[in-house]
Amino acid sequence: YTCNVASLPIPLACFQDFTLFYNCTFHPVWHYDTRRPIHSIHTTMQGTSTLSSVDIRSAGEANVVFGSDTSVMVARIRNPRCCRFPVFWFTVPDGFYALVTRHGAHEPYIDGNGRKFPVWPSGLHVGPPWLKVSHLVTKQSMMFNTEIKGCNTKDNVTVLIDVSIVLRVMGDNPEERPGDDPQNVYKFVHEVTPIGLQAQLKDAQAEAVRTLARSVYHTEVFGLRNVSHSELEGVQEKLFSTEALERGLLTGEETTEQEQKDTEGEHDYYDSLEANFNVEAGASVTEAMRVRLNRQFNKQGIEILDVIIKNIKLPETIQSQMSQKTMVISQNAMQRMQQKHDMLGLIHEEEIKTLNQTHCEQRKELLEDGKFECIMEDIKLQTVHAEGDRRIKAIETQMSIDVELVQVESNLTVQRIQDETKLETERIREQSVADSEIELAKARADVDMILASGELDVAKIAAKGDKGKALPSHMNSPFLTSASSCLTSSTFWIIHFFSKSHF
Repeated sequence: YTCNVASLPIPLACFQDFTLFYNCTFHPVWHYDTRRPIHSIHTTMQGTSTLSSVDIRSAGEANVVFGSDTSVMVARIRNPRCCRFPVFWFTVPDGFYALVTRHGAHEPYIDGNGRKFPVWPSGLHVGPPWLKVSHLVTKQSMMFNTEIKGCNTKDNVTVLIDVSIVLRVMGDNPEERPGDDPQNVYKFVHEVTPIGLQAQLKDAQAEAVRTLARSVYHTEVFGLRNVSHSELEGVQEKLFSTEALERGLLTGEETTEQEQKDTEGEHDYYDSLEANFNVEAGASVTEAMRVRLNRQFNKQGIEILDVIIKNIKLPETIQSQMSQKTMVISQNAMQRMQQKHDMLGLIHEEEIKTLNQTHCEQRKELLEDGKFECIMEDIKLQTVHAEGDRRIKAIETQMSIDVELVQVESNLTVQRIQDETKLETERIREQSVADSEIELAKARADVDMILASGELDVAKIAAKGDKGKALPSHMNSPFLTSASSCLTSSTFWIIHFFSKSHF
């Protein structure tokens, strides 16, 4: 009868009021469109004096209805259709327990493991048109307020006590919240009903509160109001502190202090401790009331989370008498404190005068000490200046000596370098002259060898000429003279070349 939404070819126009997204197990879940205003389920808990149920047209209106009316616990859906045609789905909004019917008969929810639950989870469910949500029960905690009038205290004073009870329907999964049972939702809707629960709560509250009021005096009744855990811890710390032991709370000894009497009046120290005892007793009484109410209502699927005594009203005459008594104590304390303030003022004026005189004397002494210190510092400064001048003169004298030494050393170095340069120049010149003479000698030797070779060649040529035909005398003699002159000219130019290249 139910199936996966992703496998159905449903037109998108039918889902214009819903938004599809996937949860962590990748099963499609549908929620009401965020474009429409959805009121949260009481960001701050608001009380109500009635418990009721209402009729709504669709599950989409549940958040708005429950958010605007804090007395609504159950919503009955009378017209679940969202269009003119039969629909094959329905939605369960978050924050509600949902009961589903088939043809008017209750239909349990079957999970993936085959387990049956009377309450359906939130999200989109697909099924035939006759499968629809019949009731929505809020999961939020509700505060139920009741004024119990005509409560008589132990001394027969009539008081009015305003009590609030924080409750919820125990319909969660027992695996997630031990003690809960989804069957409690069905029992609350069809057996207990909000109106029946309201009547039972009023009767139970009235009986418990009247019994509580009868056990205390009217002076102790204000201690029954609820306090926070931090305030209760502070009260318990005062009751069992070292100061309480020293005052004889637990040993029977009594001590008084004038300072505390001035601030708190003439009442006894035990009055404040008695008030702290009453506060602690009130906290334990409300816890006992919560336990007793849970024993009665847990069987019906309702859990009482807290019992709060919000306000207690005494008759006007008694309130005025208590206020006057408090005012008298406050006025007496104020007078004593005023006298003490005046005495302290006079003492402070005398102390101020004494301090001013002392400060003037100390200031004069400090001025004299300052002048003496200034003179000593001037002497030290002059000594430092003289020492500085001496050091400067010594540094200048040493500097002039060092400069002269450096100049002398530099002059000696320059002279030594010049002498070495001159010696090296002379050595190079002498070496050059010697080298040139050697080369000239070699050149002359080469010339002599060439001349000898030329003469040898001339002799050879002449010898060959003698062996040949004899030439005419007028031809032979000029030829030989010309050859000899040519040879002599060549020798001259060779010697001249070598002499130029070496000098």
